[in-house]
Amino acid sequence: MKKQDKVSKGEILIFGAGDLFGGGAQLIISFYYLIFLTDIIKIRPALAGVVILFSKVWDAISDPLMGLITDNTNTRWGRRKPYFLIGFFGIVAAFFLLWYPISNDSQMIKFLYMLFAYLLYSSVSTMVMVPYSAMSSEISQDYEERNIVNGTRLFFSQLSSLICAVVPMEIVKLFADERAGYIAMAISFGFFFAIPFLLMFFFTKERVEGTKEDSKFDISFFLKPFKVKAFRNLIMIYLSAFLAMDIVSTVFAYYMNYYLKRPGELNYVLGAMLITQVIMVFAVIKLANKIGKAKTVMVSIAIWAVGILLMSQIQPTWPAWVIYVDAVIMGLGIIGCVVMPWTMYPDITDVGELAFGRRSSGSFSGIMTFMRKFSSAVGIFIVSYILDIAGYIEPIEDGVQVIMQDQPEAVITALKVIVILFPFVLLFFTFRGAMKYPLNRQLQKRLMIYLDYKNGKLAENPLTKDELENMKKSLI
Repeated sequence: MKKQDKVSKGEILIFGAGDLFGGGAQLIISFYYLIFLTDIIKIRPALAGVVILFSKVWDAISDPLMGLITDNTNTRWGRRKPYFLIGFFGIVAAFFLLWYPISNDSQMIKFLYMLFAYLLYSSVSTMVMVPYSAMSSEISQDYEERNIVNGTRLFFSQLSSLICAVVPMEIVKLFADERAGYIAMAISFGFFFAIPFLLMFFFTKERVEGTKEDSKFDISFFLKPFKVKAFRNLIMIYLSAFLAMDIVSTVFAYYMNYYLKRPGELNYVLGAMLITQVIMVFAVIKLANKIGKAKTVMVSIAIWAVGILLMSQIQPTWPAWVIYVDAVIMGLGIIGCVVMPWTMYPDITDVGELAFGRRSSGSFSGIMTFMRKFSSAVGIFIVSYILDIAGYIEPIEDGVQVIMQDQPEAVITALKVIVILFPFVLLFFTFRGAMKYPLNRQLQKRLMIYLDYKNGKLAENPLTKDELENMKKSLI
C-alpha cells in the first residue's frame, strides 16, 4: 500500500486561507447586515428578518443537496476542487450584490431585491463551503497532520473575523457618502474572500478517495447523518454555541450605539475580542490535546458565562477599559466554542464511514454548513423582530450623513435581554452536548486503525467482535 504523501506547509497555508471566507463573510453579515438593511436601505426590521429567514428555506434544501452533489462528483481535478474555480467568480459577484445599496421608495421592491441578493449569496456560499468543509477531512488521513491543517484553517478563520470586524466600516468611513463606502467595501472583500479558492484549485490535493458508487437523490440521504449519535452531539454543540454568538453579534452594534452610547468604539471593542481569539487559536488546540475536545468546550463555556455576567452589569457611565476587559474575557470563552466543532468534524466523518460503510464527508459537511448559516439567520431574525416589536426608530438622513435617533426604553430593555438572557440559555444546551460527546482521542485512534483494516491497509482485524460492538454502540 502506497504511503500517503505529506501535506506541504505551502499547501496547508493555501488551504487554511480558504476559511477567510467562512470566518469573515459570515461575521460581516452577523455584525453589520441587519443595521445595513434598517439604517442604509431603510427596510423595516421585520422585513429585513424575513429576507434572511426565507433564504434558510432554500439553504435547508441546497446545503445537504450540495453535499450529495460533491460526494458524487468525479473529475480529473477531484470531487471538491472544481467548485472552488467556479466559486471564485461567484463570490465576487454575489458579495457585491449583497451590499449594493439599492435606492427605491417602495418597501416591496427593496425587499424583493435584497431577497434575491441574499439567496444568490447563500447559493454561492453553499457551492464553495460544503466541498471546502468536506475536503478538510480529506486533505490528509493522518490524525496529527489533519489537526494541524484544521488548526491552520481555524486560525485564518479567526484572523479574517478580526479583519472583518474592524476594516469594513473603516472603508465605509473613507467615503462621505456611506452608500459609495458600502460598494467599495463589497468589492474589496469580494476579492479578499475569492482569491484563496482560486489558489486552492491549482495548488491543493485531495488525498482520500471516495466511494465510486453514486448515491441516490432521496430524502433519506439528507437525514442519514443524524442517525449517528456522535454527530447529533456535535450539532447540539455547534448550533447552540454559534447561535449564541450570532445573536450577540447581530445586536452588539445596536447595544454599543444606543445603550452604551459609544458608536465610535464599536470596531475597537470587537477588535479586542477578536484579537484575543486569534491569539488563542493554537492554545485552545493544545489544551484540547491535553484534556480532550469536549472538556475544552466546557471550560470555554464557563469563561464565556463570566463575560456575559460582567456585560450584564456594565453601565453607560462606566470607564471604557471595563468594556475592553469584558471583550477579552468574551473572546477567551468564545474561541473554544468556535474552534472545537470544526476540529471534531473530521473525526465525525470517520464515524460516518464506520456507520455507513462509505465515506460521505459531503453529506456531513452539507448539514454543518446549513447549521452555520441557519444560526446566523435565526440570530438576525430574532433580533430584527424583537427590535421591531419594541418600536425601533430608524436613523434619519441629513444629506449623506446618517443621524441616529434616541430609542424608546422598550428598545433599550430589549437590547439588554437579547445580549444577556439568550446566550445563557443557548450555552446550557452547548454544555449538555459537550457532556454527551462520546469521541475522545483514544477511541478515535482505535477507530482509525479499524478503518485501515476495512480499507485493506491492515491484514488482521485489530478489534474483537465485542470491542467493535461497544465502539458502534458508543458512537452510533
